[in-house]
Amino acid sequence: MKKNISIPIPNIFSFEETLSFLDRGYDECLYHLTKKSVSKLVSLSDEKGLITIFQKEKKLHVELSKDKISKNNLQEVKAFVEEWFDLNRDLEPFYFLLKKHKFLSDLPKKYFGSRLIGIPNLFETICWAIIGQQINLTFAYQLKRRLVEKYGTQKTINNQIFLSFPTPQILAKATRSDLADLKFSRQKIDYLLIISHAFTNNEMSTSILSTCKNKEEQIEKLTAIKGIGIWSANYILMKNRHEMSCITYGDSGLNQALHRIFDTPKKPTKDEVNLIFKKFKGWESYLNFYLWKTLNS
Repeated sequence: MKKNISIPIPNIFSFEETLSFLDRGYDECLYHLTKKSVSKLVSLSDEKGLITIFQKEKKLHVELSKDKISKNNLQEVKAFVEEWFDLNRDLEPFYFLLKKHKFLSDLPKKYFGSRLIGIPNLFETICWAIIGQQINLTFAYQLKRRLVEKYGTQKTINNQIFLSFPTPQILAKATRSDLADLKFSRQKIDYLLIISHAFTNNEMSTSILSTCKNKEEQIEKLTAIKGIGIWSANYILMKNRHEMSCITYGDSGLNQALHRIFDTPKKPTKDEVNLIFKKFKGWESYLNFYLWKTLNS
């Protein structure tokens, strides 16, 4: 069964930029791309469904494929896409700040409509932050694929295999030897099992973070779990919670961009980073993201 929904596109949005971000040449296993669409297996309240997103005129069209489709499913899909692509945010104030800046005024035109693509699944976001620690992205994507293929959900639709990220309950049952066979380091194995048990024991969840009063309290909750440091906590809040005031201090990519654009030391201090980000209060996450983008151009 298939049903379609349409989502109006905000003024500052580019589906082309979105597909470009999703297709950066890594071995991504959680969605399939064509030149004009992206397809992904998503978890809905009753069961998983396949969504395919493409643009037609001033709207995103989303096709949902599933055995039975309810009105609630269509609402869930709409909410998922809006969260994934950060569609409900007005970027005009951010672009105004960029255009005023001596060294960044070309970015609104260069990356027009580029949105901070999220990871709506909190458990996946945390695991991805752990997997990517201190290794290059090519190897990180390889590790993620091995983990997803062994422990995730798999569906074959129209002769294509679609995968979804493992649940905490499944990953918590993984053995250390099996994870070692997938080429995970001893430390990453520790951290992945710790976070899996934190979710299954209700020590971490979306609802727990939602009850926090502010960003600082969310960071405190996250960093209380072994394996999540300040960098990871900021990345998690940026990608999953769409917290706009995050800066990935110490990140090699961010440091490289700052050095190239602002001539900072190759490893700037926190104060030096804050001085640059100060003019973008409330938009730190987006500035962080756009600075990352300059590394590929």
